Amino acid sequence: MNRFLITAVVALFIGANPINAQQIEGTWHGDRAGVKFYPSGENIAYDKPAPTVHPKLTEHSQKMVPGVYQVADNVYLAYGYALTSPAMIVGDDGIIIVDPPEDVDKGLRTLEEFRKFSDKPVKAVIYSHWHIDHFGGVAAFVSHEDAASGKVKVIAHKTFLANVIRGSAGGLGPILGARVDYSLGTLLDVGPEGRINGGLGPDFVIRNPSLVVPNVLVDDVLDMNIAGVQIQIKWIPSEAPDEIAVWLPETRLLHTVEILQGESFPNLHTIRGTRYRDPELWFTGIDTLREYPAKYMVSSHGRPVSGEQAVAETLTAYRDAIQYVYDQTIRHMNLGMLPDDLVEVVKLPRHLAEHPWLGDFYGGVAHSVRQIYVGELGWFLGDPTFLDPTKPVEASRRYIALMGGRDAVMGAAASAAEGGDYQWSAELATHLVRVSNDDGDARELKAEALRKIGYGRTNINWRNWYLTAAQELDGSIDHSKAIELSAPDLLRAFPTAELINGLRFRLQAENTLDVNMTLGFRLPDVDEELGLEIRRGVAQFYNFLPADADVVLEIDRSTLNDLLLRDMNALGIDGVDPAFPPSVLAALFQSGQARLMTGTLEDFQKFLSYFDPVASEPIPLTLR
Repeated sequence: MNRFLITAVVALFIGANPINAQQIEGTWHGDRAGVKFYPSGENIAYDKPAPTVHPKLTEHSQKMVPGVYQVADNVYLAYGYALTSPAMIVGDDGIIIVDPPEDVDKGLRTLEEFRKFSDKPVKAVIYSHWHIDHFGGVAAFVSHEDAASGKVKVIAHKTFLANVIRGSAGGLGPILGARVDYSLGTLLDVGPEGRINGGLGPDFVIRNPSLVVPNVLVDDVLDMNIAGVQIQIKWIPSEAPDEIAVWLPETRLLHTVEILQGESFPNLHTIRGTRYRDPELWFTGIDTLREYPAKYMVSSHGRPVSGEQAVAETLTAYRDAIQYVYDQTIRHMNLGMLPDDLVEVVKLPRHLAEHPWLGDFYGGVAHSVRQIYVGELGWFLGDPTFLDPTKPVEASRRYIALMGGRDAVMGAAASAAEGGDYQWSAELATHLVRVSNDDGDARELKAEALRKIGYGRTNINWRNWYLTAAQELDGSIDHSKAIELSAPDLLRAFPTAELINGLRFRLQAENTLDVNMTLGFRLPDVDEELGLEIRRGVAQFYNFLPADADVVLEIDRSTLNDLLLRDMNALGIDGVDPAFPPSVLAALFQSGQARLMTGTLEDFQKFLSYFDPVASEPIPLTLR
């Protein structure tokens, strides 16, 4: 057990006494002056050595002993309680929270720790960007009512809410949700053969996310005085397009939020899926941070950095790593190299690869290189053979035939696994699984190969994906643990227009090529009128009530909120399954809480029948 862990364990027995950060040798980067650490609780990451866990990943978990770091007198960083490390800035008559964690329960746990240092009321909450681990626990700190009245400022970039909607209820929300589960390992149990840590923090599990709508929007830069604290909020698009950093000039403390992703190489691309993250935009954004004369640095993932020299060096190394990977990828693309070639030649130089904040635990150079190629040139690699390739299932059938049939391929895959070549084993077994999803032996063989590959990885996203895919293959996967990105409390916060507009992604276009029909919506309590037209395979949204709507539904937004929250008591409905919308709507019509102003119930049901229902079955990612 290293000195840091010994000190933490002792502190648990003697009480919440501070440990001067200068006493903790080798635990993080910087000179540590002006930083105190108050450990509290057990490490929720798996931090024990095991043959199924890479030693570097075990060392990474051992950094995640939970506690509160006090930085520059009035800033407190709650580290180790969630994937995200919320910050509390203490002012004269209140506190400011930067980045609530991903879940309300985790937010309450964080608030419990913060209350050991200040009992002042929350005056403001800052969302650094739209990812759920930076806002999901907000209800632990502020209510919808206090935000709506302006009693508590909720600050975010002006595009924040639109980005949340696009990544949850609208657009790619369903598939992104499935891929998040695989990437962050939420379907795995914590342990040596499952989830080890969250890469950027000890764990990423969401059971009850929340969302309070921002009431203060940032464009480029915003200077404010909150609770007597002078604060500058600066827009720095980088890891997310709506990222905002926080600068406290009086204490010279820079909160880099997730522009620096903590003690790991950044996710220039995330394998769960995202729009292209421009590396040039990212490292030039860090150059903007370097212009601040920072004496202290905290981030939403990772531990504090203290000292002007250490802060400057960390910022410089981080931006240099991003530029190095981007520039060298472009350089070798210009030599005609393809993604598989680039992965072999573009690697961090030793001085960056061994930097404490650039380990291969979350973001990775290999998958970033591939994304740079696709982001700059697109998917086509230049060989016209693959402009219209043989379809995968058919190609697999032909490969199996060429190799001598199913049993021969199975034997070769098993031999490869016995020889330790698990990658080749998995690739061979993939042909068998692709041709027949019911081939149990092939699925088991591929699952075991993926597990063996995953156990040797330090990058938590890669490890989790290998192990979760293995569970999908062998049938042991537990989808009850899945994250619900379209959680009711999030939908309640969305504008009505976005909820209706999001229906267009579920239109069964093939069944509506000869359909022209319009549904109107009236929400008297919020004075809104909206419409959705189906027009020959396209659903067009209107922010007004079309005059010729075939059906017009009247329902209060407050009733709609109760419906979204599945609160049958508030709706006064008994004996109705909240998971079955038609029966709920029928009960609302019967009770008079919803009514049709134009059209018939049959017309209304016909309109709804043209849209896919909300998926009840998990999306398969490995059985393709």
